[in-house]
Amino acid sequence: MCQRLLRLSLGAALISASALPQPVAAQAPAKQWDKSLGGTSAESLGAAQPTTDGGFILGGNSGSSISGDKTQAGRGGTDYWLVKLDANGNKMWDKTFGGPDNEHLVAVQQTRDGGYIVGGRSTSGIGGDKTQANKGGADYWVLKLDANGTKLWDRSFGGLYTDALSAVQQTSDGGYLLLGGSNSNSSPDKTQPAISSSYDYWIVKLDANGTKLWDKTYGGGGHDNANSLTLTRDGGAILGGFSNSDAWADKTQDSRGHYDGWVVKIDALGNKQWDRTLGSYAYEEIVGVQQAPDGGYLLAAISTSGIGGDKTQENNTLGISDYWIVKLDATGQKIWDRSFGGSANEDARTVQLTSDGGLLVGGLSSSGISGSKTQASRGVTDYWLINVDGAGNLRWDLTLGGAALDQCIAITSPQSATDNGLLIAGTSDSGISGDKTQPSYGNSDFWIVKLRGTTLSARARAGTRQELRVSPNPAHGQVTLHLPEQAPRIHLRLALMDATGRTVCRQSVAAGGGKVPFEVSQYPAGLYVLRLEGPNGYLATQRLELN
Repeated sequence: MCQRLLRLSLGAALISASALPQPVAAQAPAKQWDKSLGGTSAESLGAAQPTTDGGFILGGNSGSSISGDKTQAGRGGTDYWLVKLDANGNKMWDKTFGGPDNEHLVAVQQTRDGGYIVGGRSTSGIGGDKTQANKGGADYWVLKLDANGTKLWDRSFGGLYTDALSAVQQTSDGGYLLLGGSNSNSSPDKTQPAISSSYDYWIVKLDANGTKLWDKTYGGGGHDNANSLTLTRDGGAILGGFSNSDAWADKTQDSRGHYDGWVVKIDALGNKQWDRTLGSYAYEEIVGVQQAPDGGYLLAAISTSGIGGDKTQENNTLGISDYWIVKLDATGQKIWDRSFGGSANEDARTVQLTSDGGLLVGGLSSSGISGSKTQASRGVTDYWLINVDGAGNLRWDLTLGGAALDQCIAITSPQSATDNGLLIAGTSDSGISGDKTQPSYGNSDFWIVKLRGTTLSARARAGTRQELRVSPNPAHGQVTLHLPEQAPRIHLRLALMDATGRTVCRQSVAAGGGKVPFEVSQYPAGLYVLRLEGPNGYLATQRLELN
């Protein structure tokens, strides 16, 4: 049983609030390096994730033939393109997957077996890497790869019209959830009719072999399209997107304006538990949802509205978009909202939870220094990253870009106890200019920027001699620590530290067969360090991400 550690100084508790140090604005992390990856045509990033070897997997779309960093020929129009990087951003391998028509990748995730699940949409029939016929306009298309990027299987799911995948998550049973938007009616893959003549949320549950177990459709009377899928600690999931529907069918609240954010909470079997509409008088779109340490939810959205409806702060320039962050409690009731932006357009694209319950939100900006934006623009549009605390207060913001168009699509961090930096990834049209040190290969490329360490404590990193292997990672239930061969097997002490260096759990363990099971479901989502100590000064650590 884990001993949970809490420390409280009575003397400190008796100090008056006026004597406490006032918060100081944090400094944005510095750039460590940047890399461009592409061929001679156009590449656009769809997703980026850390891998257990300390590197990264990038996924996106390519229209290039063999050229630049691309070592395999195109299959048709636009293909999925995957790039595996080491911890320093060096390319290890790349793979192209597609059919005779067009494919658009939106998700890649390392799976518990060390391979990858890849998802997007496809308009191709059988051909190239696609083994199943097209069902209608566009279909969900998912591929399972091994650790070297070799395809194990692929599956297509759809109805007679358009089914556009937005997100993929591996579930605790080893299967997968697929989420997107659909305007198809009932079909062999789609067991429920369309709710409106426009789009509905459509979620599909697969087993570990890609066989469909169930599907569910959610919507109102108008246009409802899903962007975001996050697993929750109760075994269910929370879905986010946008809607112009009034209260009808699955939607229990009327529209606030032109388009609103729409959140749907479901259980492990896809049954709707509740939904919430969030917006003002113009346009709001949820791009990501994260579960907060207190069981509530933090939402990142795009907003073009001023004060009205659920929005309590003006945009920096009315009619132009800002980042909009909303905090909900565990039942979906709004607690607060915050707006961030400059004098021009800011469009949020991605969100990640920090271990202290704050958020990192990334996207694009065309503003100079103005409003919430403290750094000058580099070109037409730039990456814009903000860090807010759990109460929505801005800690820092960071602008990165070249002379042309750059947009951030993903924020992630390496799975390494010795590197607590961030990887910012997206698409760039820029050549060497501004923060971009490598030339463009074609019309547009993947552009990744590595930032130096931010919040993990020096104590968590000091003295590291070996790294543990932890699976799964990221996780939200039980993990297994795999010890190196030379590690002791008895008299081991395991500690879990949060991103501030505070020890939140300590226990004695034994490693029968070189493995240690460890339950983590009771801890908030965020970044942690596992520290294993043993006889004769043995020390091993590993970074752990809880979702």
